[in-house]
Amino acid sequence: MTKIVGLTLPYHDQPFERALEGLAGAGYRYVAFGTKHAGSEVPNEEDAGEPARLRALFRTFGLKPEALFAHSQFHPDLPAERALRMLELASELEIPEVNTLGFWGYRNFPDEPLPRDEYEALNDRFVARYQALARDAERLGVIITLKPHTGNTATGPILLDTLQRIGSPYVKACYDPGNVGYYEGLDPERDLPAVAGEVVSFVAKEQGRRGLRSYDFSVPGEGDFDFPGMFRLLKEQGFDGPVVVEKLDRDGKPIPPEETDRRAERARLNLERLLTDAGFTVE
Repeated sequence: MTKIVGLTLPYHDQPFERALEGLAGAGYRYVAFGTKHAGSEVPNEEDAGEPARLRALFRTFGLKPEALFAHSQFHPDLPAERALRMLELASELEIPEVNTLGFWGYRNFPDEPLPRDEYEALNDRFVARYQALARDAERLGVIITLKPHTGNTATGPILLDTLQRIGSPYVKACYDPGNVGYYEGLDPERDLPAVAGEVVSFVAKEQGRRGLRSYDFSVPGEGDFDFPGMFRLLKEQGFDGPVVVEKLDRDGKPIPPEETDRRAERARLNLERLLTDAGFTVE
């Protein structure tokens, strides 16, 4: 069975508690988190009491944490202890997935990519770091996922190559069609098949108007992507992981939290229908 998961990111300008309240009110049972809220880091890496605080909040709002988004902590040039702490936190909170990114592929986006020698050196450090972290993930019972975001996870084939270099069953793919469309200008329907067999989670981000640098992220199920086709492909590959709602703001302009609530509910209902039509049982 697959799960529809609400990421707290759409409520980034609100306190974390308001994000949980909004998602619970929109009918979500599962939550993903790991971004700033009203300027405060969540989770707070410096606070030893953070696991207990978060556990109490999730219990209060009747939500089960399904993924921890730890994008800033896993860069290969940062202290490995920060990434390890995120894995430990996930284990403490019984969160099965820590979602991360490849490295940024540009000196200046979008016109100045990293030179090839710099790219390769960074990629070598990245692979070595993730090979070490994979052993920690195995020990802690957590899966690390890599999400498309330029660089060495930019597209399905590139992401697959990175996963093969790391070579661990504890490092898998989280496919994000919206990032493939926005950063690479590719049709995700054609890109996904290359890595579909490694996908264990899916970010249901889509463009209302597809194309390179088209910042037009619709409510999932109301944009221009063929989610039914992608879901059928994943079903054929044995996918049973979470489907995450990440973006709801359309053009990036601020919207009231009550409107975010409404869009979050529409996203959940749309995805329930699309996943069921593709043959999934939604938990």
